[in-house]
Amino acid sequence: MTPISLLFGLLLMTLPSLPLAASDSRPEGELMLTDFTSNSSDLGWYMVNDNVMGGRSKGYFAQTQGEINFEGRTNTNGGGFSSIRTSPLQLDLSSHVGIQLYVRGDGRRYIWQLATAARSRGRQVRYWADFDTGNGNWNIVNIPFSSFIPRYRGKQHSGPALDPGQITGMGLMIYDNQDGPFKLSLATVHAYSEDAPFTLMQYQWKNRVLIVSAPTEDDRNLIEQHDAVTLTRDEFASRDIVLVTLLDEEISTAENRELTTGETVTAREALDIRPGSFALRLIGKDGSIKFSGEVATSMAEIFALIDSMPMRQREMPDR
Repeated sequence: MTPISLLFGLLLMTLPSLPLAASDSRPEGELMLTDFTSNSSDLGWYMVNDNVMGGRSKGYFAQTQGEINFEGRTNTNGGGFSSIRTSPLQLDLSSHVGIQLYVRGDGRRYIWQLATAARSRGRQVRYWADFDTGNGNWNIVNIPFSSFIPRYRGKQHSGPALDPGQITGMGLMIYDNQDGPFKLSLATVHAYSEDAPFTLMQYQWKNRVLIVSAPTEDDRNLIEQHDAVTLTRDEFASRDIVLVTLLDEEISTAENRELTTGETVTAREALDIRPGSFALRLIGKDGSIKFSGEVATSMAEIFALIDSMPMRQREMPDR
């Protein structure tokens, strides 16, 4: 087992076999929205399938102590979606930056929905953000508010940007243009803030991660690797890659976020990277290490490796 896979396994092993409870310790700045453990956390979920527009998909949900189970079968002949939604509510999440879900999926892509009072041309706008799931494993999914796109009847709309201070409803949906059975368990829904500690887990099932580690920003291999990334910026982004730079003596970064010394140390330990030398790691969307190097590596080689991965090949027709 690779170091990062081992870390993920240890992190998940520390969680209870049943979903997280309301009393669990959460990072400062997170707000529990529901954990399905009591009537007080019941948001009045109800079903909306594509039969409202003549479709043939089937969907069901069951709320148990500690989770909600959403399952059924999609049929793209006439709609192709199934969803559950909360009853109307009022949430001011303006002091947070996104929604965090704790889910166990089946490998298919799902959508988290948010509703506000916003309207465009007299029509209510709903906001959608896609997220991928692992097959059979519990995973944390962070969805920043900036990822939510306004839609009306499934089509992207020119409506106003999401206002997190005026949330009037939430929903879980499957609409991935595939036929067949689906099943997803949802344990908790949080709103998270920028103060949430950095973890490589936040990228799992959403991004591939290229980690570049070096003693200083003047390291020759580091400069060469950064230059290679800059020259292939479009190809880099098209493969859903994010860049994490870990440094001994200067500020480490994850995309545009500055990391603390503790976050840098934790990331290096998870990846079995020792300070004082150059190291390169490529993490796949499943959270496992796909490539390790000790010198700068051409992006052509890295892109070829990514393009050979089954998950990337499934993505390519959509791109």
